[in-house]
Amino acid sequence: MPEPKISVIIPVYNTAKYMDECLKSVLSQTFKGYEVLLVDDGSTDGVSGALCDEYAQKDDRIKVLHKENGGLMSAWIAGVDIAAAPYLCFVDSDDWIDTDMLEKLYAHTDSSFADAEIIAGNYIVEKAGERRKETQAAKPGEYTGDALITLRNSLLGNEVRPVTLSRCMKLISKELIQANIKYCNTDIVMGEDVNIMIPCLCDCKRLFILEDAHFYHYRLVGSSMAHAFSPQLIDNLKLNDSTFKAIFKDKNIESGELQLNREFVLMLLVALKNALRSDSSDTVGMIRDIFLQEDIRKKVMSTDVDITSKANKLLYACLKRPSRFMLGVAKLIINYYDKKTN
Repeated sequence: MPEPKISVIIPVYNTAKYMDECLKSVLSQTFKGYEVLLVDDGSTDGVSGALCDEYAQKDDRIKVLHKENGGLMSAWIAGVDIAAAPYLCFVDSDDWIDTDMLEKLYAHTDSSFADAEIIAGNYIVEKAGERRKETQAAKPGEYTGDALITLRNSLLGNEVRPVTLSRCMKLISKELIQANIKYCNTDIVMGEDVNIMIPCLCDCKRLFILEDAHFYHYRLVGSSMAHAFSPQLIDNLKLNDSTFKAIFKDKNIESGELQLNREFVLMLLVALKNALRSDSSDTVGMIRDIFLQEDIRKKVMSTDVDITSKANKLLYACLKRPSRFMLGVAKLIINYYDKKTN
Protein backbone atom coordinates (compact mmCIF):
# COMPACT_ATOMS: atom_id res chain seq x y z
CA MET A 1 0.00 0.00 0.00
CA PRO A 2 1.36 3.49 -0.86
CA GLU A 3 2.33 5.80 1.99
CA PRO A 4 -0.92 6.98 3.61
CA LYS A 5 -1.92 10.62 3.80
CA ILE A 6 -4.02 10.11 6.94
CA SER A 7 -3.64 7.74 9.88
CA VAL A 8 -6.97 7.03 11.58
CA ILE A 9 -6.28 6.05 15.20
CA ILE A 10 -8.99 4.10 17.02
CA PRO A 11 -8.43 3.20 20.69
CA VAL A 12 -10.34 0.06 21.67
CA TYR A 13 -11.28 -1.12 25.15
CA ASN A 14 -14.20 -3.52 25.66
CA THR A 15 -16.31 -1.87 22.95
CA ALA A 16 -17.09 -4.95 20.85
CA LYS A 17 -20.80 -4.16 20.57
CA TYR A 18 -20.05 -0.84 18.86
CA MET A 19 -17.02 -1.75 16.77
CA ASP A 20 -18.81 -3.02 13.67
CA GLU A 21 -20.66 0.27 13.23
CA CYS A 22 -17.52 2.27 13.90
CA LEU A 23 -15.23 0.31 11.58
CA LYS A 24 -17.79 0.05 8.80
CA SER A 25 -18.00 3.85 8.74
CA VAL A 26 -14.22 4.25 8.76
CA LEU A 27 -13.50 1.61 6.13
CA SER A 28 -16.20 3.01 3.81
CA GLN A 29 -14.55 6.41 3.41
CA THR A 30 -14.63 8.01 -0.04
CA PHE A 31 -11.09 9.31 0.59
CA LYS A 32 -8.25 7.26 -0.86
CA GLY A 33 -4.93 6.92 0.91
CA TYR A 34 -5.41 6.29 4.61
CA GLU A 35 -4.47 3.65 7.17
CA VAL A 36 -6.43 2.51 10.21
CA LEU A 37 -4.64 1.83 13.49
CA LEU A 38 -6.61 -0.20 16.03
CA VAL A 39 -5.04 0.10 19.47
CA ASP A 40 -6.39 -2.59 21.78
CA ASP A 41 -5.80 -1.16 25.25
CA GLY A 42 -5.77 -4.50 27.06
CA SER A 43 -9.45 -5.32 26.49
CA THR A 44 -10.77 -7.84 29.03
CA ASP A 45 -14.08 -8.84 27.41
CA GLY A 46 -12.48 -11.62 25.36
CA VAL A 47 -14.03 -10.22 22.18
CA SER A 48 -12.80 -6.72 21.35
CA GLY A 49 -9.14 -7.66 20.86
CA ALA A 50 -10.08 -10.61 18.66
CA LEU A 51 -12.37 -8.39 16.57
CA CYS A 52 -9.43 -6.08 15.89
CA ASP A 53 -7.42 -9.00 14.50
CA GLU A 54 -10.36 -10.24 12.41
CA TYR A 55 -10.74 -6.86 10.75
CA ALA A 56 -7.00 -6.66 10.07
CA GLN A 57 -7.10 -10.01 8.31
CA LYS A 58 -9.86 -8.75 6.01
CA ASP A 59 -8.42 -5.32 5.13
CA ASP A 60 -4.75 -4.51 4.55
CA ARG A 61 -5.33 -0.86 5.50
CA ILE A 62 -5.67 -1.96 9.12
CA LYS A 63 -2.84 -2.41 11.61
CA VAL A 64 -3.45 -3.70 15.13
CA LEU A 65 -1.50 -2.95 18.28
CA HIS A 66 -2.26 -4.93 21.43
CA LYS A 67 -0.98 -3.33 24.63
CA GLU A 68 -1.42 -3.54 28.38
CA ASN A 69 -4.26 -1.42 29.71
CA GLY A 70 -3.10 2.11 30.38
CA GLY A 71 -6.15 4.23 29.69
CA LEU A 72 -7.44 6.21 26.74
CA MET A 73 -4.56 8.67 26.62
CA SER A 74 -1.93 5.94 26.58
CA ALA A 75 -3.83 4.15 23.80
CA TRP A 76 -3.98 7.05 21.37
CA ILE A 77 -0.38 7.99 22.13
CA ALA A 78 0.63 4.43 21.23
CA GLY A 79 -1.24 4.90 17.96
CA VAL A 80 0.64 8.13 17.24
CA ASP A 81 3.93 6.30 17.76
CA ILE A 82 3.23 3.88 14.90
CA ALA A 83 1.33 6.24 12.58
CA ALA A 84 2.85 6.55 9.11
CA ALA A 85 0.87 9.52 7.76
CA PRO A 86 1.52 13.27 8.15
CA TYR A 87 -2.06 13.87 9.35
CA LEU A 88 -3.85 12.12 12.20
CA CYS A 89 -7.56 11.55 12.70
CA PHE A 90 -8.87 10.14 15.98
CA VAL A 91 -12.09 8.15 16.20
CA ASP A 92 -13.29 6.50 19.40
CA SER A 93 -14.47 2.92 18.92
CA ASP A 94 -17.99 3.56 20.24
CA ASP A 95 -18.53 6.44 17.79
CA TRP A 96 -18.89 6.54 14.01
CA ILE A 97 -18.27 8.97 11.14
CA ASP A 98 -19.87 9.95 7.85
CA THR A 99 -18.30 8.26 4.84
CA ASP A 100 -17.03 11.53 3.35
CA MET A 101 -15.49 12.95 6.52
CA LEU A 102 -11.84 12.31 5.63
CA GLU A 103 -12.31 13.60 2.08
CA LYS A 104 -13.98 16.83 3.23
CA LEU A 105 -11.43 17.50 5.98
CA TYR A 106 -8.39 16.76 3.82
CA ALA A 107 -9.67 19.05 1.07
CA HIS A 108 -9.01 22.00 3.40
CA THR A 109 -5.43 21.16 4.31
CA ASP A 110 -2.62 23.45 3.14
CA SER A 111 0.68 21.74 2.33
CA SER A 112 2.64 24.83 3.40
CA PHE A 113 1.33 24.29 6.96
CA ALA A 114 1.47 20.48 6.94
CA ASP A 115 3.66 20.35 10.05
CA ALA A 116 1.40 22.48 12.26
CA GLU A 117 -2.24 22.75 11.25
CA ILE A 118 -5.62 21.62 12.53
CA ILE A 119 -8.68 21.10 10.33
CA ALA A 120 -11.85 21.02 12.45
CA GLY A 121 -15.30 19.72 11.63
CA ASN A 122 -18.37 19.47 13.86
CA TYR A 123 -20.28 16.63 15.45
CA ILE A 124 -23.64 15.20 16.45
CA VAL A 125 -24.42 13.95 19.95
CA GLU A 126 -26.17 10.59 19.61
CA LYS A 127 -28.12 9.72 22.73
CA ALA A 128 -31.18 7.57 23.28
CA GLY A 129 -34.12 9.93 22.91
CA GLU A 130 -31.99 12.84 21.74
CA ARG A 131 -29.93 13.75 18.67
CA ARG A 132 -28.21 17.12 18.90
CA LYS A 133 -25.91 18.95 16.48
CA GLU A 134 -22.93 20.72 18.04
CA THR A 135 -21.02 23.36 16.08
CA GLN A 136 -17.71 25.11 16.72
CA ALA A 137 -18.51 28.50 18.24
CA ALA A 138 -15.75 30.26 16.29
CA LYS A 139 -16.76 31.33 12.79
CA PRO A 140 -15.92 28.94 9.95
CA GLY A 141 -12.83 29.75 7.94
CA GLU A 142 -9.06 30.06 8.22
CA TYR A 143 -7.22 31.31 11.31
CA THR A 144 -3.57 32.32 11.12
CA GLY A 145 -1.37 35.02 12.67
CA ASP A 146 -3.24 37.57 14.82
CA ALA A 147 -6.53 35.68 14.48
CA LEU A 148 -4.93 32.68 16.16
CA ILE A 149 -3.49 34.85 18.93
CA THR A 150 -6.95 36.23 19.68
CA LEU A 151 -8.44 32.74 19.68
CA ARG A 152 -5.80 31.47 22.13
CA ASN A 153 -6.88 34.07 24.66
CA SER A 154 -10.35 32.52 24.87
CA LEU A 155 -9.74 28.77 24.52
CA LEU A 156 -10.98 28.14 28.07
CA GLY A 157 -13.11 29.91 30.63
CA ASN A 158 -16.19 30.51 28.50
CA GLU A 159 -19.50 28.72 28.79
CA VAL A 160 -19.13 27.84 25.11
CA ARG A 161 -15.60 27.20 23.90
CA PRO A 162 -14.66 28.75 20.54
CA VAL A 163 -13.16 25.42 19.44
CA THR A 164 -14.17 22.02 20.72
CA LEU A 165 -11.16 20.71 22.63
CA SER A 166 -11.59 17.15 21.47
CA ARG A 167 -8.94 15.32 19.44
CA CYS A 168 -11.80 13.78 17.43
CA MET A 169 -13.70 15.31 14.47
CA LYS A 170 -10.42 16.85 13.26
CA LEU A 171 -7.33 16.34 11.14
CA ILE A 172 -4.21 17.26 13.12
CA SER A 173 -0.63 17.42 11.87
CA LYS A 174 1.30 14.47 13.28
CA GLU A 175 4.33 16.70 14.00
CA LEU A 176 2.11 19.03 16.03
CA ILE A 177 0.85 16.15 18.17
CA GLN A 178 4.30 14.63 18.61
CA ALA A 179 5.81 17.94 19.71
CA ASN A 180 3.22 18.31 22.47
CA ILE A 181 2.80 14.79 23.84
CA LYS A 182 5.32 15.78 26.54
CA TYR A 183 2.56 17.85 28.16
CA CYS A 184 0.20 14.89 28.55
CA ASN A 185 -0.40 13.85 32.15
CA THR A 186 -1.66 10.25 32.25
CA ASP A 187 -3.07 10.80 35.75
CA ILE A 188 -5.81 12.97 34.21
CA VAL A 189 -9.01 10.97 33.76
CA MET A 190 -11.40 13.76 32.74
CA GLY A 191 -10.16 16.31 30.26
CA GLU A 192 -7.52 14.12 28.59
CA ASP A 193 -8.25 15.64 25.20
CA VAL A 194 -7.98 19.18 26.55
CA ASN A 195 -4.52 18.19 27.82
CA ILE A 196 -3.25 17.67 24.25
CA MET A 197 -5.44 20.12 22.33
CA ILE A 198 -4.43 23.18 24.39
CA PRO A 199 -0.72 22.96 23.51
CA CYS A 200 -1.52 22.00 19.91
CA LEU A 201 -3.78 25.04 19.47
CA CYS A 202 -1.13 27.23 21.10
CA ASP A 203 1.49 25.99 18.62
CA CYS A 204 -0.49 25.51 15.41
CA LYS A 205 0.27 27.89 12.56
CA ARG A 206 -3.08 27.39 10.87
CA LEU A 207 -6.56 26.40 12.03
CA PHE A 208 -9.35 25.84 9.55
CA ILE A 209 -12.94 25.39 10.72
CA LEU A 210 -15.39 23.92 8.24
CA GLU A 211 -18.92 25.25 7.90
CA ASP A 212 -21.67 22.78 8.85
CA ALA A 213 -19.60 19.56 8.50
CA HIS A 214 -21.37 17.52 11.19
CA PHE A 215 -19.46 14.40 10.17
CA TYR A 216 -18.65 12.89 13.56
CA HIS A 217 -21.25 10.98 15.59
CA TYR A 218 -20.49 11.01 19.31
CA ARG A 219 -22.31 8.25 21.14
CA LEU A 220 -23.21 9.43 24.64
CA VAL A 221 -23.37 6.48 27.02
CA GLY A 222 -24.19 6.64 30.71
CA SER A 223 -20.90 5.07 31.78
CA SER A 224 -18.83 7.77 30.08
CA MET A 225 -16.24 9.28 32.45
CA ALA A 226 -17.33 12.76 31.45
CA HIS A 227 -20.89 12.02 32.58
CA ALA A 228 -20.27 10.03 35.75
CA PHE A 229 -19.37 11.29 39.20
CA SER A 230 -17.06 10.30 42.00
CA PRO A 231 -15.56 12.41 44.79
CA GLN A 232 -12.18 11.97 43.06
CA LEU A 233 -13.49 14.05 40.18
CA ILE A 234 -12.80 17.22 42.14
CA ASP A 235 -9.19 16.15 42.66
CA ASN A 236 -8.96 15.59 38.91
CA LEU A 237 -10.26 19.11 38.25
CA LYS A 238 -7.57 20.48 40.53
CA LEU A 239 -4.96 18.43 38.65
CA ASN A 240 -6.30 19.77 35.34
CA ASP A 241 -6.06 23.30 36.69
CA SER A 242 -2.38 23.03 37.63
CA THR A 243 -1.44 21.05 34.50
CA PHE A 244 -3.14 23.39 32.04
CA LYS A 245 -1.86 26.53 33.78
CA ALA A 246 1.67 25.19 33.38
CA ILE A 247 1.05 24.66 29.65
CA PHE A 248 -0.27 28.19 29.15
CA LYS A 249 2.72 29.57 31.04
CA ASP A 250 5.13 27.57 28.90
CA LYS A 251 3.36 28.77 25.74
CA ASN A 252 3.44 32.42 26.93
CA ILE A 253 -0.34 32.86 26.96
CA GLU A 254 -0.72 35.88 29.26
CA SER A 255 -4.42 35.29 29.91
CA GLY A 256 -3.82 31.65 30.84
CA GLU A 257 -4.37 31.96 34.59
CA LEU A 258 -7.58 33.97 34.17
CA GLN A 259 -8.85 31.46 31.60
CA LEU A 260 -8.17 28.54 33.93
CA ASN A 261 -9.75 30.18 36.98
CA ARG A 262 -12.96 30.67 35.02
CA GLU A 263 -12.68 27.18 33.52
CA PHE A 264 -12.37 25.65 36.99
CA VAL A 265 -15.68 27.18 38.05
CA LEU A 266 -17.38 26.12 34.82
CA MET A 267 -16.14 22.56 35.27
CA LEU A 268 -17.47 22.61 38.82
CA LEU A 269 -20.89 23.10 37.23
CA VAL A 270 -20.35 19.89 35.24
CA ALA A 271 -19.22 18.08 38.38
CA LEU A 272 -22.22 19.39 40.30
CA LYS A 273 -24.65 18.27 37.59
CA ASN A 274 -23.15 14.78 37.58
CA ALA A 275 -23.19 14.65 41.38
CA LEU A 276 -26.90 15.50 41.36
CA ARG A 277 -27.41 12.39 39.22
CA SER A 278 -25.91 10.20 41.95
CA ASP A 279 -28.02 7.41 43.45
CA SER A 280 -26.52 8.06 46.89
CA SER A 281 -29.07 8.05 49.71
CA ASP A 282 -27.73 11.44 50.80
CA THR A 283 -26.75 13.10 47.53
CA VAL A 284 -27.34 16.57 48.92
CA GLY A 285 -25.18 15.95 51.97
CA MET A 286 -22.38 14.54 49.83
CA ILE A 287 -22.49 17.57 47.53
CA ARG A 288 -22.41 20.04 50.42
CA ASP A 289 -19.39 18.26 51.92
CA ILE A 290 -17.53 18.60 48.61
CA PHE A 291 -18.55 22.03 47.41
CA LEU A 292 -18.24 23.75 50.77
CA GLN A 293 -14.53 22.95 50.97
CA GLU A 294 -12.60 26.14 51.72
CA ASP A 295 -10.43 26.18 48.57
CA ILE A 296 -13.43 25.52 46.32
CA ARG A 297 -15.54 28.19 48.01
CA LYS A 298 -12.73 30.71 47.63
CA LYS A 299 -12.39 29.98 43.91
CA VAL A 300 -16.15 30.15 43.29
CA MET A 301 -16.68 33.38 45.18
CA SER A 302 -13.62 35.21 43.79
CA THR A 303 -13.99 34.30 40.11
CA ASP A 304 -16.51 36.02 37.81
CA VAL A 305 -17.93 33.88 35.02
CA ASP A 306 -20.56 34.70 32.41
CA ILE A 307 -23.49 32.28 32.51
CA THR A 308 -26.23 32.40 29.88
CA SER A 309 -27.99 29.03 29.72
CA LYS A 310 -30.91 28.45 32.09
CA ALA A 311 -29.55 25.08 33.22
CA ASN A 312 -26.15 26.52 34.09
CA LYS A 313 -27.72 29.49 35.85
CA LEU A 314 -29.53 27.06 38.14
CA LEU A 315 -26.35 25.08 38.78
CA TYR A 316 -24.35 28.27 39.34
CA ALA A 317 -26.87 29.43 41.92
CA CYS A 318 -26.51 26.07 43.67
CA LEU A 319 -22.73 26.34 43.51
CA LYS A 320 -22.71 29.77 45.16
CA ARG A 321 -25.36 28.87 47.74
CA PRO A 322 -25.48 25.07 48.10
CA SER A 323 -28.52 24.91 50.38
CA ARG A 324 -30.42 21.65 50.75
CA PHE A 325 -33.52 23.22 49.20
CA MET A 326 -31.72 24.54 46.10
CA LEU A 327 -29.86 21.27 45.57
CA GLY A 328 -33.05 19.26 46.01
CA VAL A 329 -34.87 21.29 43.37
CA ALA A 330 -31.95 21.01 40.95
CA LYS A 331 -31.79 17.23 41.45
CA LEU A 332 -35.48 16.85 40.62
CA ILE A 333 -35.12 18.91 37.43
CA ILE A 334 -32.05 17.01 36.22
CA ASN A 335 -33.60 13.61 36.92
CA TYR A 336 -36.74 14.65 35.02
CA TYR A 337 -34.68 15.72 32.00
CA ASP A 338 -32.64 12.49 32.05
CA LYS A 339 -35.78 10.34 32.04
CA LYS A 340 -37.20 12.38 29.18
CA THR A 341 -34.14 11.93 26.95
CA ASN A 342 -33.19 8.31 27.78
